[in-house]
Amino acid sequence: MQIHKLSNQELESQLLQFVRQERKLIHIIILHIREVDKRKLYLERARPSLFEYLVKDLGYSSSAAQRRIEASRLLKDVPSLADKIQSGLVNLSQIGELNRAIKQKEKEGASKVSSLTKHELLSKIENKNTFETQRILSQELGLTLKPFETKQVQKDESVHLQITLTKEQYAKLQECKDLAAHILLKENSNMNTSDIINVLMDQFIKTKTSKHKITAASATQSSNKNIPPKTRKALIESKQCCQYKDSVTQKICGSRFARETEHIVPQWANGDHSLENLTVLCSQHNKLKYRKQSQIRLL
Repeated sequence: MQIHKLSNQELESQLLQFVRQERKLIHIIILHIREVDKRKLYLERARPSLFEYLVKDLGYSSSAAQRRIEASRLLKDVPSLADKIQSGLVNLSQIGELNRAIKQKEKEGASKVSSLTKHELLSKIENKNTFETQRILSQELGLTLKPFETKQVQKDESVHLQITLTKEQYAKLQECKDLAAHILLKENSNMNTSDIINVLMDQFIKTKTSKHKITAASATQSSNKNIPPKTRKALIESKQCCQYKDSVTQKICGSRFARETEHIVPQWANGDHSLENLTVLCSQHNKLKYRKQSQIRLL
């Protein structure tokens, strides 16, 4: 298959088809794993557990094996789970979150969570991301709040730290991660939370010692020096997120990170600085707009 020769429409169409096939295949695999578990076939293969069988005989990673085992065993109480996986209403990561929440609830309450409750919880987390899934499960099951902060010094003098962030604090942390992703020119930054905290600490120390303020605006001013500051401020206030629109779905990007003011009709095509000819784009969509206008093809 020569993928590079496909049109954008053909590429997306084929990808969607393969994703649907993948979901169907995962649903079939989970049904098979459930049957292997029921028959205890892993014992005949000299494996002490289903987990060992999936990892050592079928080549799954530890996390992938655990997610599939959790899904296969949840099928016993919620048979409709198979169809939800195939249709994409829920994914294996959500099922893992559901299982962890149920275990915590059963440990705290010393009683089993009913099949009906599991079915209801599964319906409530349909089409939700991991963060929303965790929030819904915690609220619905009334899970005990974690300690605000615990730390433990380890033998190599590293510190294992567990902290609880407020909703606002976590939003700020996510904003830092998104900004890092834009700076690195990637859709998703590979930086984990400890990396982000390290960068922030370095930046804080540098700012305090050098007495220089570093703002996000300084990174974008160079591309729009000729736009009057008052005009730029008014534009950002009126259009508070990236206005890039998908020409097919008409969906707006909506990102609030690394926003830049940009001309709709570029200056080289006699575009002016009027508000009607200005828009707000995130840095990635601003670069995409430039590539399209310059007819630069992504390699």
